[in-house]
Amino acid sequence: MGFRKKGFSASQTKRTSRRMSDSMIGSHVERSASRGRHAAGRPDAGTSKVDFSDGRRSRRATRGYVDQVDPQATSGESDADFARRTSRRGYVEQIQSQARKRRLAAGVVIAVAVVAVAVFAGVSAYFFFSDSQLSLGDSNAKDALAAPAEGEPYYALCTASLGTAVEPDAAAGEAYLVVRIDEAARVLTFVSVPPQIMVSLSDGQVHPLSDARAVGGDAELIDQVEELLGVEIAHFARTDADGLARLVDLAGGVPVLVSEEVDDPRAGIQVIKAGEQVLDADQALTMLRASNFVDGLEAQAKNRAAFTVNLAGRATSGEGLSFASIIGDGASAVSTDWSSAQLIALGDALRPLAEATVYASVVPGRLAETDGALSYEVFGEELESMMEAVRAGNAPESAEGNVANVDRATVSVEVRNGSGIQGAAARCGELLTTDGYAVEGVGNVDDGTAYPETLVIYRGEENELAAKAVVSDLSAGRVVNGGDFYSFNTDVLVIIGQDWISAA
Repeated sequence: MGFRKKGFSASQTKRTSRRMSDSMIGSHVERSASRGRHAAGRPDAGTSKVDFSDGRRSRRATRGYVDQVDPQATSGESDADFARRTSRRGYVEQIQSQARKRRLAAGVVIAVAVVAVAVFAGVSAYFFFSDSQLSLGDSNAKDALAAPAEGEPYYALCTASLGTAVEPDAAAGEAYLVVRIDEAARVLTFVSVPPQIMVSLSDGQVHPLSDARAVGGDAELIDQVEELLGVEIAHFARTDADGLARLVDLAGGVPVLVSEEVDDPRAGIQVIKAGEQVLDADQALTMLRASNFVDGLEAQAKNRAAFTVNLAGRATSGEGLSFASIIGDGASAVSTDWSSAQLIALGDALRPLAEATVYASVVPGRLAETDGALSYEVFGEELESMMEAVRAGNAPESAEGNVANVDRATVSVEVRNGSGIQGAAARCGELLTTDGYAVEGVGNVDDGTAYPETLVIYRGEENELAAKAVVSDLSAGRVVNGGDFYSFNTDVLVIIGQDWISAA
């Protein structure tokens, strides 16, 4: 016995279509009453009907098989499926759990955003405070600074008012270091500029360089140093004895290889033995001030350069924010145009400083006493030769004509006492012998004249540099081309004057 499914009648189909047309959503389009070949003859002609664009679905709708989709079910499920899902056990708890997770995730995002804003604000405030402390304030230094070329070496002028142990405000205690900074090659070249150099300032008068700030501010000092060395200064920094002491304390001491024992009563009461030392604040100031070395100002320049590099190396040796912290804590000790961010970037570029190449030199010249005051006479040709090497990134001593290249052992010297002070020639001869010269004789001048200044006399151009080396080593004397006016058989003749006695 077979089974045949009974189909819908035409009237049932129409009723079903009308009921479904108001509740259906899906891929259907409106069909015009005039659409179709026989539309005009139908009883419902002139009305609108909704039909599916899919032919198969249209035929199923005609037979009454229509799947209604709940408008609220975004998953596309049927009413029955949706009802089964929403009525199962735990459905409400699941919805509430998902809502809690969404609220928690939103809370975490908001919390992270708040923390990030707070950290950024804190760091910004920290560096803003540091920068305000580092600021040059009312200094006019920026008026004289030149912007450095991108990626090229540049020069900075670092100054410190060190004073002396007995005269805290002594002009002789001013320290001026010009530093050529080559970040790419990691090379630092220090040139010490003696404050006793005589210069013509903007007031039209001749002064020691140490008077420049009093006459025209920091800009005047920068201009004078630029003119002297033939370079443009891009950055400027200034501190004093108290500031340096604070920086040393923050760094926990500064390790320095002391090449020669430091024992200078005018510099401080501390005696610093030669060798590896970790200097505290008082020892550091004593070493920076001291100048009574065998090589005088040259040794002082090297000590100051070594201290500066080692202090910076100590500060940048830590990880994380330690360097930034030192900058922040020590900002009040230094005035500079550098910002905190620039100093940190510089430290990162040169780190580790122990592996950087460091050169140190002093402006060639000699100290001389004039009218009871010390002044520094610059050897112009030697300075130009030295600065050519510095600008090229070479060691200052590599410049042709620098007195450091003189082989002292090949220079014969005769010493004569013209000061009127007994034993002066012998003392001078001992010093020159210690420096390596071949001293062939000492004695007194035979004309009975009292010489107010020391003369270092040479004959022949080949001995000029040797004479300049003697002046440099004695820290006194004037180089003289003797020609036919003086009679001697050595390369150089030294006539001791009263100025050498005062300098000694």
